[in-house]
Amino acid sequence: MKLSKKTLIRINLTLVPIVLFLVYFLGYPNESIPSVTLESKETTSLIPKPKGKSPLVFSILKTGEAKTLEAFVIEGGSVLKVVTVAHSGFYIQHPKGNFLFDTGLGIKIKEQFQMFPFYLKLLMEYQLIQTAKEQLELNGVNPSSIQDVFFSHLHWDHASGLKDFPSAKIHSLPEELNHPKIESGYIVSQFDGDSVNWKHLQFQDKPYASYAKSLDWYGDGTAVFVPMKGHSEGSVGLFLHTENGQTYFLTGDVVWRREGFLEKKHKPRGARWIVDFDTAGLGEEISRVHNLLLKNPELQIIPAHDHDVQSPLGFYPQVLGKK
Repeated sequence: MKLSKKTLIRINLTLVPIVLFLVYFLGYPNESIPSVTLESKETTSLIPKPKGKSPLVFSILKTGEAKTLEAFVIEGGSVLKVVTVAHSGFYIQHPKGNFLFDTGLGIKIKEQFQMFPFYLKLLMEYQLIQTAKEQLELNGVNPSSIQDVFFSHLHWDHASGLKDFPSAKIHSLPEELNHPKIESGYIVSQFDGDSVNWKHLQFQDKPYASYAKSLDWYGDGTAVFVPMKGHSEGSVGLFLHTENGQTYFLTGDVVWRREGFLEKKHKPRGARWIVDFDTAGLGEEISRVHNLLLKNPELQIIPAHDHDVQSPLGFYPQVLGKK
């Protein structure tokens, strides 16, 4: 059956705006990220070495994953390439005490996830593998021995296991509690109530690399927290210097794939509309980490969801950084 000209015009008038919106939603044209110099008299792009030999090692706790198109996780990504998104936390071990940085998906994730509206359930679909608490228990670690849990930020896939460690002190920037809206990726039931033992992070006016503020948790330069702009009101990154002399930077969700730092690319525009707090600040942060990589080529960046970075390193009980 041959379609009439009027019908073809109607179809085109319907399809063209949809296609143009999808192209814009995925990030075309790309959001430019200007080159910014964030060094000052006090700061430098060179990452300081720890004081003496480091005893620190760590593990990646993969709690879940999702499959999606590369175009949905980085601007300019392929609509033909399927990538894996990891939902991971990190288990840091040091003689002065072990801690978690993010928890990934927790034991109540199924119940928590039901709080999302339908469109977010579609966009954020996940497959649970095993919670951080369960993984630690199976490997002989009593969850009550984890006295401190730090968060890069409090979005649902990072804070889901917060209450799985009721004896731990919970560390995040207080700004994370300013506007925890569900449409931005927060599920308040994960961190509400009087049972949460908040010990909000307070950064010191001590420069670390190109960051004006930092917090040296152990006091020996092996685990240093820094504030990171843009993704949420209170995002936090963590530098780790391990026993074997390697340096890692856990960057949360500033980007979802390492290429974002290497090539200075944002998440797709549609994703930024939902989960990112400040696009300009985020661009500045991406540029900062890009410069750190240029000046410190040995630096290993681990975004919280980049399975292609995490998988070759190995997941818990694999220990990273040992001599």
